[in-house]
Amino acid sequence: MNTKLSRIAIITGLFFVAVASLISARSILERKMLYISADNKTGETSYWFVFLGQHDCTLNRKYPGEGTVQVSGAMNLSLLSSGYIEGNGYSAKGRIDCLPTMKLKNEKGERTITIDSIDCIYEYGQKVRMTDGDAGDFIIDVEGQPKSAKRFVLTTYKMVDVDGEKVLKPNGGEAPLYGIAFSKEGLERVKKMLAGAATAK
Repeated sequence: MNTKLSRIAIITGLFFVAVASLISARSILERKMLYISADNKTGETSYWFVFLGQHDCTLNRKYPGEGTVQVSGAMNLSLLSSGYIEGNGYSAKGRIDCLPTMKLKNEKGERTITIDSIDCIYEYGQKVRMTDGDAGDFIIDVEGQPKSAKRFVLTTYKMVDVDGEKVLKPNGGEAPLYGIAFSKEGLERVKKMLAGAATAK
C-alpha cells in the first residue's frame, strides 16, 4: 500500500476511535435499525451510532465567576440508537457537550422531529422521510445553528458477557452509509432511492 494512503488510513482509524471513546457505551440503548451502505450492502443492528461529521459550533455556556460566555469549538455529532443526537468537542475552555435537535425542512416549513417518527434517513444523511410520508432535508439544530451531515458513518456494538456482566463492545469497523431505516418497508424505500440515484449518474 502507498505510504501516503497508509498514513491516511491510520489517521482516519484513530479519528473514529476518538469519536467512539467520547460516546459512552452506557449511553447506547437498544433500537433495531436496518441500513444500506454506500456500496449497496444491507445489514441490521440493535446497538449503534452514526457519525454525522465534525462541525464548528458556537455555544453559550455558564462558568463560575464569568456568567454566560460564548465558546467555539469543533463538535463531533453522532446519532445514537438511544434516539438522540449527541455532540462532543473541545473549546479553549475545555470539553463542551450538546444535545442537538433533529428537524425536517421542506416547502411546508421546518419542524422538530423525533426518532420515533422517522421512517428513514437517506442520501448520505441529507434527507429524511417520516412515518406519515412527509419528507425533506434532514437538519441538525445545534442550539439554533442549522447543520447538515458531513459524514454518515456507522459504528455498531454487540452485547457480550464479561465475568457475568452484560457489556457493550465495538463490533467491527466503520461503514459509510447511504441510508438507514427502522422497518423493512423503510429499507426497501431507501434501496429504491439508491438505485434511482445510481441510474441518474
